[in-house]
Amino acid sequence: MERHALKPGMLNWIALLGLAIGLEVVSKVADSATAELGAAFTLVGLVMALVAWFQMRLEASEASERLEMDELARSRSKTALFDSTADEAFPARKSRILFEKWFVPGLTLVLFLMQAGGALYFFKDLKDMGAAASAPSTVSMAMFAGLSLAAFLLGKYACRLAQLEGIRLLRPGGSALMLGSLLAFLATVSEGLQWFGFPQYDRQIAWVLTALLALVSIETLLALVFEAYRPRVQGKEIRLIYESRLVGLLGQPAGLFATAAQALDYQFGFRVSNSWFYRFLEEKLSHFALIWIGILAASDCVVFIDVGEQALRERFGKPVGAVLAPGIAFKLPRPIDQIHRHPVSEIQSFNIGFVADEKLEKADTILWTQAHYKEEFNLLVASREQNIATNAAESEQIVPVNLLTVSIPVQYLVKDIRAWSYGHSEPQLLLERLANREVVRYRASVDIETIMSHGRQQAARDLKANIQTAANDAKLGTEIVFVGLQDIHPPIGTKELKVAEAYEKVIGAEQEKEARILEADAYALETVPLAKAAAAKTINESKGISAQKIAEASGRAAQFSSQLLAYQAAPKVFTTRNHLETFAKASAGSRKIVILPTNTQDVILFNLEDKIRQDLLDVNIEPVKKDEPKK
Repeated sequence: MERHALKPGMLNWIALLGLAIGLEVVSKVADSATAELGAAFTLVGLVMALVAWFQMRLEASEASERLEMDELARSRSKTALFDSTADEAFPARKSRILFEKWFVPGLTLVLFLMQAGGALYFFKDLKDMGAAASAPSTVSMAMFAGLSLAAFLLGKYACRLAQLEGIRLLRPGGSALMLGSLLAFLATVSEGLQWFGFPQYDRQIAWVLTALLALVSIETLLALVFEAYRPRVQGKEIRLIYESRLVGLLGQPAGLFATAAQALDYQFGFRVSNSWFYRFLEEKLSHFALIWIGILAASDCVVFIDVGEQALRERFGKPVGAVLAPGIAFKLPRPIDQIHRHPVSEIQSFNIGFVADEKLEKADTILWTQAHYKEEFNLLVASREQNIATNAAESEQIVPVNLLTVSIPVQYLVKDIRAWSYGHSEPQLLLERLANREVVRYRASVDIETIMSHGRQQAARDLKANIQTAANDAKLGTEIVFVGLQDIHPPIGTKELKVAEAYEKVIGAEQEKEARILEADAYALETVPLAKAAAAKTINESKGISAQKIAEASGRAAQFSSQLLAYQAAPKVFTTRNHLETFAKASAGSRKIVILPTNTQDVILFNLEDKIRQDLLDVNIEPVKKDEPKK
């Protein structure tokens, strides 16, 4: 390694350091994500250039040491000292070997960690990044363009010098400068697109560069693995494992086949680039690329709009033509024409007052004292109770308010996609904010007990009408399909102040009071009619007995009058007849024995004991017939 190559190597990493600082500073001023990614790539290239420059110094020291040893060998007689090939006689060579064996793989691993960490950082940062905060300026574009031109000139010089003089350690820095020039040019283009009203392209280019940084990190990791298993050929030039072939390809696209040929020859150990297939691809690749670009452009001219969708055509960012219906539509390739689809038949929704959580929503038991969603928001609601002002100067009453947690899903349809797309920059966010505003207004005007009980359906209808009116006033072109009120409950509160638990106790006491009142009413409804029925029964029975007594007395009085007439007509007959009737009545249940003859001397024995049951003792036993056997 000649010492004159050290200055271009130092110039490489100094230029990369300046380019990285310049891109980072201007990216902060212009709020350009593309430039910030360019600074990250340039920083990675700076590490590669520094490693290559240090290795270049070691190789230059080794070459100087070899020249000195050769000069000493020619000027002096050969001795055992100079005949020795021990490593102690060549410290520079030993340092270079140790550096390539241990430090280069270690630094390559550090480089991989930087690339992977940068890709992960930008991936998370771009997910949370919003629209550009600052307006584009011609100063930023001019600075990006100047950095791109300076990096291109220095990188082209380093790559050309490495190619002509075969200085392989100049390639990493030169390729990094060429890539930095390309990225600075992309930052200039994205700033210009933002100037013309296309700020979204800056973020899209940043996403592509983030994926490219992740791909380069994977390439670095694979290079470490392949280095451990590559075939060692004596006298074969060792490939720099920290040099990215992908970066070299992007920085110098003209050297596509040269880079591929070097990679294949290095990995397989023989000249793959001399095969007929490789030569064929090298000759016909431009044709294949043109055909592929043509097919890609033609495929971009046909758009399929699904059922239930409508689309808008934009030409250079401005709407043209009528609304496209479902079916096949034709357009010019991007970025000239773009088609934006919108689902007009699909019901879309958003939530007010909560952030959904699938795990919590699957709970079997829903309680006020437990969270139903990932996040729940408390809003003010009015109360019918009023507090009288304590200050004598205050003559008006103060209406108290309460906090209430309500989960409100809102569903809507897009009816006018032109008004929805071009009326506002973020129509869905505007609709959500309008709905939140109407919910806050409405809840501040209704009573907490009403909205938690019988007024829920009416509140849903009123909110739907209010949100629809607000959307119409904002000319959003939407139709509110459904507004639901669910999970209405007091706030859960904190560990020290458990609002929902205290509210449950109050509601429980009120419910218990109502239950006791209803139980008392039920007991009254049961007891009073029974008492009235018993009283009516007693009165009716008394009236019946009284009527019976009167009737019996009247009957006996009438009977006495009739009997008196009969007695007066035939006293003996009447007396005898009454005597016999009385005897018959008195002896109706007694046994009677009638003795007819009076002139016999028979002795008759009477058993005067009463029978227990006549139906069991007076049983007639049929006589046994001679023809039938006894049973």
